[in-house]
Amino acid sequence: MAFHTLEFDHLARFNSATSSDLLDKYENYVDNMLVEESKEPSSRTFAPSAFRCDRRSWFRLRGVYPDEVKVPDRVLDFSAKIGTACHEMIQNNLKNMLGDDWVDVSEYISSYNENRSFEQSEVSCVTEGFETKVEIKDPPVRFACDGILRFNDKLYLLEIKSSEYASWNDLTDPKPQHIDQVKCYCTLLHLSDVIFIYIDRQYGGLKCFEVSFSSREKEDILERFHHVQRMVEYNLAPDPLPKGDSWCNPSMCPYYKKCGEYGR
Repeated sequence: MAFHTLEFDHLARFNSATSSDLLDKYENYVDNMLVEESKEPSSRTFAPSAFRCDRRSWFRLRGVYPDEVKVPDRVLDFSAKIGTACHEMIQNNLKNMLGDDWVDVSEYISSYNENRSFEQSEVSCVTEGFETKVEIKDPPVRFACDGILRFNDKLYLLEIKSSEYASWNDLTDPKPQHIDQVKCYCTLLHLSDVIFIYIDRQYGGLKCFEVSFSSREKEDILERFHHVQRMVEYNLAPDPLPKGDSWCNPSMCPYYKKCGEYGR
C-alpha cells in the first residue's frame, strides 16, 4: 500500500502570528456587527419578502424581538452584499439602455396619489441609488422597489434576484416565494405585470421571466393583509407554513424558536 504525504499549504489561512491576529480580529468584528444587527426588532410593518408566511408577518406587526443569534452567518451576509452589487449593475445598465423608459418610482407613485388611487393610504418614498424605499401606512408595509420600466409600451415592475449557479441553472420559472413577494408589490403599486431578472452570482449569467397577475389575485393579497392584521388585534397566532416547507428553518426565519412555542 502506498502512502501519500498530505499537502496542507492550500488550507493555510495565515502565515504568521500577525496575519493570524489580524484575521481573528477582523472576523470577530464582523461577527459582533452581525449579532448586533440581528438583535434589532423589525419595524411593525409587513415585509413582502416574508409575506408567504402569515405567522412571520404576525410577529413583525407585534414588534417581537427576533431569536437570539449565537453564531452569525458570515456567508449569508456576504452573499447578500454580492447580491446588492449585482442589482446595482443591472439597474445601472437598464437605466442607461432605456432612457426615459426607465420610470422614476417616486414620480410614478406621486402621479397615482394625485389621481387618488391610494385614497385610503399614505405613501412615502425615499430613493437610494437605483432603489426606492416605499412605506405605506395602511396596510402598514415597507419594501424596496428595484424599479419600474416601460417596454413595448407597457409598464412592468422590475424584480432582480441573485442566486448561486446551481440554483440559477435549474430555474425554468420564477421561484414561488418570489411570486408571493412581487404579488404584494403589484397590489400596492397598482401594477399587473412583472419582469424578473435572475443573475448567477458566480458567472453573471442572466434569465428573464414575465409574469402577470389578475385583479382577483391582488384582491386576495389585500385580504391576507387584513387577515393578519385582525389576528394581531385578537392576539391569535395565524397558521405557520406547512410542515416540511423549506422556508421553515432557523437559517431562514428570525422567529423560528418563538414560532415553535405556538406550535407548528
